[in-house]
Amino acid sequence: MKKLLVVLLVLGLAVPAMAADWNFYGSARTHLGYYSVDEDFARGPATDATIRSNGADDDAGTTLNIYGQSRFGAKVMASDNLTGFIEFGLRETNNAVANAGDSEEVYLRLLGGIWKFGAGSLMVGKNYTPGTFLGYSGMGADLGDNGDANMLVSGLAYIGRQPQIRLSFGGFDFALIQHNGSQAAATTYQAYTVGLGDADHTIPKMEAAYVFRTPVFSIRPVAGFQTYKAENQATGDDETITSYMLGLGATVTLGPAYVKATFSYLQNPGNYGQTNVLVLDAALVGAMNAQLIGGDVEDSKLMQGTFVVGAKINEMLGVEAGFGYGNVEQDIAALGGAEVEQTGMLYYLQVPITVAKGMAIIPEFGFVDRDDYEIGGVDVDAGDMWYADINFRVDF
Repeated sequence: MKKLLVVLLVLGLAVPAMAADWNFYGSARTHLGYYSVDEDFARGPATDATIRSNGADDDAGTTLNIYGQSRFGAKVMASDNLTGFIEFGLRETNNAVANAGDSEEVYLRLLGGIWKFGAGSLMVGKNYTPGTFLGYSGMGADLGDNGDANMLVSGLAYIGRQPQIRLSFGGFDFALIQHNGSQAAATTYQAYTVGLGDADHTIPKMEAAYVFRTPVFSIRPVAGFQTYKAENQATGDDETITSYMLGLGATVTLGPAYVKATFSYLQNPGNYGQTNVLVLDAALVGAMNAQLIGGDVEDSKLMQGTFVVGAKINEMLGVEAGFGYGNVEQDIAALGGAEVEQTGMLYYLQVPITVAKGMAIIPEFGFVDRDDYEIGGVDVDAGDMWYADINFRVDF
């Protein structure tokens, strides 16, 4: 919290001295929920480490916490063609045990500027990447992702907010993006791709997206690519690890009702930076990453998708139901090269209630089914989780 106070002080001193229009905003998301995990379900809600199975017994409990997508930020009009932005995420200090290495209370979400020129714009800084499907779901429960993630890690293509240089023209976006940093250090890299180390990136990650809109429907194809070389520690030779992502989003709006759907396919999604909480728990080393098996690099594959229907019944009341899907296939070096396949699914129903301007109460019920792992032709139960969650959301 000290970091945020220092930043706010600097901003407060700077605002009067600058000829700029500062617009501050914030969002606080307090959740009250009940989560139940069966004995085979790895992990649980990230905001409450007491709700965990131990492989022998089911576990359940009530959680009340501020979820990790709470934020404070500002948009700055520096001139007619230059806009700046900054946003900090705010986590509850008591989440340190639950969030493990993700325990900083204040963290940087967004930072940068957008320069408009003619028919286009140039964005530099940390932001959502072009391949992100934002606005395709309102799902808010904590599936192990600190909550309020809108299915970004349970069916939607998403690699986080990343440093990037992005050009936009009309409905087209193209960005050069920082490569997935979790692969950079050899010691960390070996935990993802057994037998490889010393990753060398020659070109940045790249993503592109295009959106075509009418008053009734829109379609949004997206694509991404990342490649790098890593040393084969057994032979000393270089191996090329290539990841790519292809996806399509579509929306249909019919008066107060809407339908939204996405599908995406990724090769080596873990190396690319994509996660999916519906598949492959932490017990499987190298989940969703390329593996070195028998001297050869074996690629992993992820198919995922979402389907959401909803309606704004009136100014106060809405309803939304959604479905998330993930299917992964890969060989695991730590399991002797055994092939692993798993399909996971999420179902949810929520009823957003707007009680005042900027204040919403959102009850949500959901079920996560990780089904079975198929490991070398043998099925292993991966468990399920159900929840009832209420999001008390304040936007100001």
